[in-house]
Amino acid sequence: MTTYPTNPTLSGQKITVDWLMNNPVVIYRTLRGLVEQRLIGDKLLAGRVDLTGSGSAVFAVSEGIFANRSAERVVGTGEYPLTDDDPGIPALAVTDKWGLATEIPQDLIAHNRMDVVRRKLVKLANRIAFGFDALVLSAIATAVTQEQQQGAAWSAAGADPFLDLMLGGAKVDENNQGYDVNVVALTPTEFARAVAAAKVIERMPREGSSTLVITGRMIQIAGLTFLKTTNMPSGVKRLVVDSTQLGSIATERLGGTGWTGGPDDVETNVEPLQGRDGFLIRARKVAVPMVQEPNAAVEITDAA
Repeated sequence: MTTYPTNPTLSGQKITVDWLMNNPVVIYRTLRGLVEQRLIGDKLLAGRVDLTGSGSAVFAVSEGIFANRSAERVVGTGEYPLTDDDPGIPALAVTDKWGLATEIPQDLIAHNRMDVVRRKLVKLANRIAFGFDALVLSAIATAVTQEQQQGAAWSAAGADPFLDLMLGGAKVDENNQGYDVNVVALTPTEFARAVAAAKVIERMPREGSSTLVITGRMIQIAGLTFLKTTNMPSGVKRLVVDSTQLGSIATERLGGTGWTGGPDDVETNVEPLQGRDGFLIRARKVAVPMVQEPNAAVEITDAA
């Protein structure tokens, strides 16, 4: 006799696995929530470009914001001086499809093993999230060539991470291209050293219940938002970035039957296994990082 999934039943915070497998919107929301907690690449490349229908685009790298010639005084009916401008270096971006799939046996659904199902979803989402995040950070680190050396290793007693970061921001500002750094990306070790540095703590507010000393969190200081990541490429520990100018993430909507979610997130598809008992969950992200203004960032390198 043919049976059909019943409506979900709730008891406190419990929900049946059978309903979860037959509701792809909930699958999508679960994955999206996990992914959003793991990525920082999309915060460093804040721009968004939709390549649906083409999958590729030509863009300019380091396009200047000024005409090449300075303005000159024009007397009466005199000729205006002609000038050209710097169009930047052309580059090509082509989206890639990054995907994974996992199978959910009917046994787990029948036994209502929500814990096993959730672990499978976590592993699927984490692999896609970390993989694309590492790709974005690698693209940034490869493109950014500006460096600012530490005054002293942040592990040293006299270190001043605050000054090092501000000097890094000053190097970006001195390009005179309208950049304004707003984000610091650090490895967990360097984040811990920055938070614990005496010369940073002494500049932070001491009143209230949400101070750095009490919470151990440092969201913003001097207009810089601090982000922590384990996905820095080898040898890179600290980046200071203007996230509004550095670049974009280009996405493509491929469509297809049964796919839910948008290209900015992880798209998902749930379908019964053909000829077998269970379900197949597929997840994908179709995107490519575009570093358009590499001079909008600087790497803070180790002290000599």
